[in-house]
Amino acid sequence: MIKEHELDKLIICKKCHTLHEKVLIEAHEKAFCSECNVLLYLDDKHMLDKMLALVITASISLFIAFQFTIVSINIQGMEKSLTLMALFMVLAEHQQYVVGIMFLFLIFIFPIAIIFSTFLLLFFMKIQKAGYLTKRLLILLAHLKPWSMVDIFFISLLVAMVKLFDIANIEIGIAFIAFIFTLVLDMILTKGLNFHELWEMHSKIYGQINER
Repeated sequence: MIKEHELDKLIICKKCHTLHEKVLIEAHEKAFCSECNVLLYLDDKHMLDKMLALVITASISLFIAFQFTIVSINIQGMEKSLTLMALFMVLAEHQQYVVGIMFLFLIFIFPIAIIFSTFLLLFFMKIQKAGYLTKRLLILLAHLKPWSMVDIFFISLLVAMVKLFDIANIEIGIAFIAFIFTLVLDMILTKGLNFHELWEMHSKIYGQINER
């Protein structure tokens, strides 16, 4: 029977689910699955710096997406600029309080909390401080991540725009471009730094500190 501490020495392929035993690799080396050749893990000394830069860029992009006009719609001379805050106010004016609160949390609060928590996590891991806090942040992010619906909102917005093309003139605003950048950056962050790698990095960084 495999003991709990022995499980830490194993890794499973995300594609074919083949079980592998972890081996030590040198800096900038990569470990691939023996069956399907998918990347299992790597040793990148500059990963935290790269991810921090992406998180800061994503936070700026998300701020622009929240503050500026997404699209301007002109129907028979009547023009309306659409912002996220304007959408929330419309829901409140029509007494759609439940939908408004869900919109506020899923589109505003949770994405901001995820970006801010990720920044704090990577920053403290970079300076090798606050080991307990970083562990709490990892757990928090695992709970928050599924609740960010910015991508779903953007797809819904695209569907609505397609339906309006025949009856209205639509001009894309700066926030629309910012949403695209935010989604692309989120995909890069998700692919480049998953929770398994974060926990591995956490154990490596703070394990070395405890040994000193």
